[in-house]
Amino acid sequence: MAYEGLAEMRGGKPRWTGKLSFGHDLDAPLRWRRAQRIFVNSMSDLFHEGLAVHEIATVYAVCVAAHHLRGHVFQILTKRSARMREVLASEEFWDQVNAEAGMHVMERTDALSRRSDDARATLGEYGPDAPPPGIWLGVSAEDQRRADERVPDLLATPAAIRFVSAEPLLGPIDFLSIEWPGLKGHRVDVLRNGFWTEPGAHPLSAKAAGAGEPKGWFTNHSDMPGRLDWIIVGGESGPNARPMHPAWARSIRDQCAAAGAAYLFKQWGAWSPGGDHLEEDRPEFLRLRRCDRTHIFPDHQTMVLVGKKAAGRRLDGVEHNGMPEVTATTHGEVAKAPSPCRLSQRSEKRARAVCCARPKYCSPFSTT
Repeated sequence: MAYEGLAEMRGGKPRWTGKLSFGHDLDAPLRWRRAQRIFVNSMSDLFHEGLAVHEIATVYAVCVAAHHLRGHVFQILTKRSARMREVLASEEFWDQVNAEAGMHVMERTDALSRRSDDARATLGEYGPDAPPPGIWLGVSAEDQRRADERVPDLLATPAAIRFVSAEPLLGPIDFLSIEWPGLKGHRVDVLRNGFWTEPGAHPLSAKAAGAGEPKGWFTNHSDMPGRLDWIIVGGESGPNARPMHPAWARSIRDQCAAAGAAYLFKQWGAWSPGGDHLEEDRPEFLRLRRCDRTHIFPDHQTMVLVGKKAAGRRLDGVEHNGMPEVTATTHGEVAKAPSPCRLSQRSEKRARAVCCARPKYCSPFSTT
């Protein structure tokens, strides 16, 4: 089993043993013929400090080759944004990725196909400033502090698509006012690539932004290499789950709508707004349907513990299933023609150099 020895039950809950494991079936996506979205390391973190850079590169190589051959799209989510930024800025890392990805393609195409002049079948040369089109990068951010820490690293890392998973959402997040590193008190709008200014032409302070004061006008930020394409929001589930205030989810929904970013409301989690679980034919103080517990926020918003299934995934009665718009270039036009494929001369040379040393690891992949 893929997770055998990696977790054990303690106090009725599965706990990580601290062990890392690499084994079989890493190249499984290369065998899946139907193009699909694949969530990498759904139960772990690809950029964990215990994972060597060359091991991360091996996983990346499979992603690059599988997108090229099959049209798969890979979603990589991490809490370790600083390490992600450092690893993906390394030329040596990309040298290994290109070489191993090239080897995967060589193994799965015949010699005549590799010499084809079909431009769609040419494996690209990827690097710190040329990210592969089939890999989406994301960071998790449960509150404003974590968003301030991780989103700037994400934006400084080139990627086909950048996303944030605000799940579980444990506090409000203003993506129009993210603190920028190295500039104390300077906050930027990461959904639009810029910052808001007050009538006095000074950057809007974090305090003013948090109080909902008018933002004035918008100014592009030349130092920002990109913006967020997609935000996922969800409440916490499982034992001891904490409630998510509806206003937090609504605020991010409205921020995304105004900026044209995709918004996915994944779930309420274990808790649901009290108003969604009222029995109309009973007095108000008796109208809550059967639930285990209630929580009242300082603004008197009532949440009830009803369980993930009963809580559902509708926000104000609407399902939000937003996904980022992906162009043919980003998604991989080659998905329509899995073969033939050929390598550039540089990639083929690198691939031959590592073909005897390429290790095999276990699959960290799960489909979505």
